Amino acid sequence: MRTNIPITEPIIVRFVQGQADAFRLIFDAYHGRIFAYSAKIAQSSTEAEEITQQVFIRLWEKRHLVDATQPLEPYLYKITRHCAFNHLKKKAYHAQQQEQVSKAFLRTQRTEENVSYAECERLTKQVINALPEKRQVIFKMHFEEGYSPGEIATLLGISLATVKSQLVKATKTVRNFLLNYRTISWVTLPIFYWFFK
Repeated sequence: MRTNIPITEPIIVRFVQGQADAFRLIFDAYHGRIFAYSAKIAQSSTEAEEITQQVFIRLWEKRHLVDATQPLEPYLYKITRHCAFNHLKKKAYHAQQQEQVSKAFLRTQRTEENVSYAECERLTKQVINALPEKRQVIFKMHFEEGYSPGEIATLLGISLATVKSQLVKATKTVRNFLLNYRTISWVTLPIFYWFFK
């Protein structure tokens, strides 16, 4: 709380000598002004309170440097600017560090996902290539080349029922593989949309 007692040279002398009551008088006299000045710099009452505390801690620690013959207020404002600069610089550094940590985590996560995706895609192709020859041909014509079951039946000279039956069996084989492959979130695979829609 601000006091009406003026901070005179004798009070400052006592403060320099380490007398706590003199420090209390100085604190009460200048706390409000230092807080307001800190808030103007930091644009935050929370930050201003921390800066103000640092100012008076610094003042007490460096009291032997205070010239009792000079006004104390300009010296306090100088300390405030210094403390505010260091406080905001430290805050910005920690924010930057946190951002870098977050980015590193995301990069690691993406790398793991890309590796898992590639591995799953490779294994899926192996499963497809291991299908019986006719089933494999029908599967690739439909899912990779985009032919309809009717077009496949015409091109291969087989019945539409046979094409559909082979597609059902091939799809079931690949679907079961994807369901059992749990090392990635396979929902991200493009092939997922064909087998689970």
